[in-house]
Amino acid sequence: MHDYEAIRKKNLEDNKRILASFGLLDPFKSLPSIIKRSNQPTLIKPAEKARKRKASSDFDNFVGGSIHGSRRKSARLQGKEVSEVSQSLDQDVESDEDKKPVIKVQANRPNFYGAVPDIEVGTVWSTRMECCRDGVHRPTVAGIHGGELGAYSIALSGGYEDDVDLGECFTYTGEGGRDLKGTKANPKNLRTAPQSKDQALTRGNLALSKNVETGNPVRVIRGYKLDSPFAPESGYRYDGLYSVEKSWFTIGLSGYGVWKFALKRCGNQASPPWTYTSEPGSPEKNNIDEPDVETTQNSTDADTTKSAFRNAD
Repeated sequence: MHDYEAIRKKNLEDNKRILASFGLLDPFKSLPSIIKRSNQPTLIKPAEKARKRKASSDFDNFVGGSIHGSRRKSARLQGKEVSEVSQSLDQDVESDEDKKPVIKVQANRPNFYGAVPDIEVGTVWSTRMECCRDGVHRPTVAGIHGGELGAYSIALSGGYEDDVDLGECFTYTGEGGRDLKGTKANPKNLRTAPQSKDQALTRGNLALSKNVETGNPVRVIRGYKLDSPFAPESGYRYDGLYSVEKSWFTIGLSGYGVWKFALKRCGNQASPPWTYTSEPGSPEKNNIDEPDVETTQNSTDADTTKSAFRNAD
């Protein structure tokens, strides 16, 4: 049996050292009290957004989608490239479609990197479907929206115990490693199935790793279920653009391999929808030693790392 607490402690320390190397906040010290700004847009109601969309002549140029009605279809059944739509259910396992009114989304929207026109930082939606409709994060369940050239957006909702969220930067665990087909006794799609194998550098994980190379930013939304002081009190909030600074392979809490990503908020955009009661401390970049973890560039040694870990159990 793997030592859950030992892995959790090690991963938290590694993640904190990586985030500390950005020189933004000191993850080894307590954060000051956080105040969510009240001057940001409030929850967007479907009827209100429908009127705004109808009045905007530019809407069709940047908003579209793949969700029609309340029944979810796979990318394969819709004739889409699987690489364009991440079907992983790791970061967020709930779907709003069965609980909310049907929200129509225009089909055949082009994917793009960067901010969505007219969507302000701090905008909050009641449901993931509304966020999908506005083109900020299009998957209504999956945490990563990725394409062949990288990821367009990610959603933080739920998350993993060994991830660290400092607002301006955070670590993010990749997707996959779960058997979602079920068993003979329980053939249903097990959205919350435990991890039973290593995550692979494919699909959403591969897309996010490409952002490290290209520098393309990802749109980030945080959901109310995220265990973080930076999570919204309700709904799903757009927190702006982040750059994917680093990717690496390590042993996750389940004892299987996972892909981790470190993201940092981009400059030259609206300030985040939170403030501090006091000035947070910043670590000195040059005094921080990053952990010895497997990066995307040397991930071929990951099997050796996993084997050594399991043989030690």
